[in-house]
Amino acid sequence: MRRRDDDYFAGKLVVITGGTSGIGFALAEELLRRKSRVVVLADRADSVSAAVTRLGGAERGAHGYVCDIGSIESVNDICGGVLATHGAPDVLINNAGFAIYRTFHQEHPEDVERLMNVNFAGAVRVTKVFLDDMVKRCSGHIVNIASISGMLPLTPNAVYGAAKHGMMGWSRCIAPELARFGIDITVICPGRVKTNFFQHETYHTRRHRKETELTIPMQTVIDATLDAILRRKFIRYVPRYYGFLAWAYHAFGPLVQRPFDKLMRSRVEDIYRIPGSS
Repeated sequence: MRRRDDDYFAGKLVVITGGTSGIGFALAEELLRRKSRVVVLADRADSVSAAVTRLGGAERGAHGYVCDIGSIESVNDICGGVLATHGAPDVLINNAGFAIYRTFHQEHPEDVERLMNVNFAGAVRVTKVFLDDMVKRCSGHIVNIASISGMLPLTPNAVYGAAKHGMMGWSRCIAPELARFGIDITVICPGRVKTNFFQHETYHTRRHRKETELTIPMQTVIDATLDAILRRKFIRYVPRYYGFLAWAYHAFGPLVQRPFDKLMRSRVEDIYRIPGSS
């Protein structure tokens, strides 16, 4: 059942992790335009301050807090403070994430921990802090920004992909658990969107590949996300045809998997052709 979109977001409290740049910031801008109250969370004080200023500050309903979702202590402290100050979010958007373009073999142990902590565990722990009050209120919407790599074995960035697979599995499990409390779950699986997500040095040194030219306009992701919330859709692929690709990979077995896996092996081989790779 589709909600009325005329003024649905007006007055709603929306909390966005990773809300100071990329998809998170663009969502914050659009939600403020629709008269939501928005709280953005990010792990750097300078980015939080700059984002809140650009969003128009408290006068426009924008607030920001420095929160490292990779840290249990930071999440409990800051999200607990958000809860006490603003109340439970009507919409929680778990957007924060990052990737490193290396094979698992090449990855540094500390980066492996951070990738798992931010891309999967961070969403779980942030949701857990807010969930009791959402359950007591018997309403809410949890939006998990995953990736097409949460449905397909895209690499070289295995830990990131595994974290997004985990986000998808967790979302599927909590959806029936929370439905009885009137809480909806939506998972967004976008393809490549040009943001500072790709600013890590490993993306600058990799060889150019044709498939990386396939990008999605930011506005397409924003429109799809808000439409999925309004429609109470569990999953939304951006663009939509990625849903067919994910389905075909599993439905047609080797017919689709073999050429896809060949493409992944080619991407891996490109990494080891870069001088200095081991």
